Parts: sequence; C-alpha cells; structure tokens
Amino acid sequence: MRSFIKAASVALAFLAISSTSVQAADQKDDASAKVKTVFIDGKGQSSFADKVNKTHAEMTANGWSFADLEIYTEDGDMKGVFVTYERD
Repeated sequence: MRSFIKAASVALAFLAISSTSVQAADQKDDASAKVKTVFIDGKGQSSFADKVNKTHAEMTANGWSFADLEIYTEDGDMKGVFVTYERD
C-alpha cells in the first residue's frame, strides 16, 4: 500500500510539472507556428455557421489559410468541428 501511495505521489508531481510546461508553451506567441487547429463548438446549431464564418474571417485576417475541417461527433450527435489552418 505504501508503494502505491509513493507511486501515486510521484505521478501527481510529474503531472503538475508537465502541465505547467504545456501551459507555458500554449501561451507562447504563435508567430512561428505553421499549423494551427481550432475547435468550434456546435452548441446552438442555428448560429453554428456564423461561428464558423467569424472564426474563418479572424484566422484569414491574421494570415492563416484553410487546410482541413473535421466534424467531431459523440454518440451520433455533432458536438463541433476542428478546423486546421496553415501559413507559409
């Protein structure tokens, strides 16, 4: 039992350290990024097209061009889309 507690403590400490570095990497300016994927929530499907159009306009205004779109479904229901953009 003690070895399990030690292992769990080490794992939690490692996760805490790892997540800090991931958050720091996410907060970096993406000026050097070549590919970026954004998730657009599918809630409120009547306004879903507006959300996609607004996001696309913002991304193209920042120099990104459309690369791919994948629909995310869960239990047969559309939950949203992942839209991937790229730039040279």
